[in-house]
Amino acid sequence: MRTILNHFFLLIGVAPASLVSAQNNPLPAQTQTIPLGNNQHIELIYIQPGQFRMGSPASDSLADEVEKPQKDRKIERGFYLGRTTVTFGQFQEFILDSEEYRTDAEKEVRPAWRGGHGYNSEKQKFEGLFPQYTWRNSGWPQSNDHPVGNVSWNDAMHFCQWLSKKTGKRFRLPAEAEWEYACRAGTTTIFFTGNEAVSLRGYANVPDEALRLNLRQAENMFPFNDEYPFTAPVGRFKANPWGLQDMLGNIFQWCADELTDGKRVLRGGSYNLSIQTTRCAYRGFSRPEGRYSYTGFRVVLEP
Repeated sequence: MRTILNHFFLLIGVAPASLVSAQNNPLPAQTQTIPLGNNQHIELIYIQPGQFRMGSPASDSLADEVEKPQKDRKIERGFYLGRTTVTFGQFQEFILDSEEYRTDAEKEVRPAWRGGHGYNSEKQKFEGLFPQYTWRNSGWPQSNDHPVGNVSWNDAMHFCQWLSKKTGKRFRLPAEAEWEYACRAGTTTIFFTGNEAVSLRGYANVPDEALRLNLRQAENMFPFNDEYPFTAPVGRFKANPWGLQDMLGNIFQWCADELTDGKRVLRGGSYNLSIQTTRCAYRGFSRPEGRYSYTGFRVVLEP
């Protein structure tokens, strides 16, 4: 009877007593939308706390040593995670509202280290670092709905700080354990769609036949054509079981974690690298000022 009543209360939008905490705080909303202005907004999905196995099993032939051994991890607190990565239009709102801020690609971080990474259509190859490549230009046309690229960890942190100040809420980058937990969404396979690379077809913008046609040299590609040689507008591919889109492929996502040598973690793979880097457990890394056409981020909102 209690189960039936609980379903009834949920259907009419009222939480029964058994679903309310001891402090009488109701369960968090399943989604939140944060307006940014100029018709731009960020959609977030609530991720329930839980347990999962983090890393790669010994049976995964593509796994690096930094992914082993698998460990049981517990996510103690729920959190909201961006449904997609931050877009060009959303990042532009941050830039417009922060007139003095210049991204790492737009300033000389170190001598002779200026600019970003991008695609040279005449040479049919990627290149960097060059001043013409920044978040504004990675070498192909971008709309407001494309994921912002050529963004460093430093830039992503500044965006989170700006968004926190703008909204009065606490935004941050995800911890990599939170990221992998959300990416797997209850699955245990190499990709959240299965163990075979072809299973990602329709779920991710990955290095495949579409990209190969635009490169002079290409290898280790996915065995299909997703019709996007470079980044795709966010949300064009099917979501994982928890409603998150572009968790794998399209653009690498910065995490908060710092490695022992000061580098920061990148997760999720991209449109242009390899099958190996587009697995749930893959751990990439770069210095905080690193920026490439395939580095972006998604945000966490704390409840």
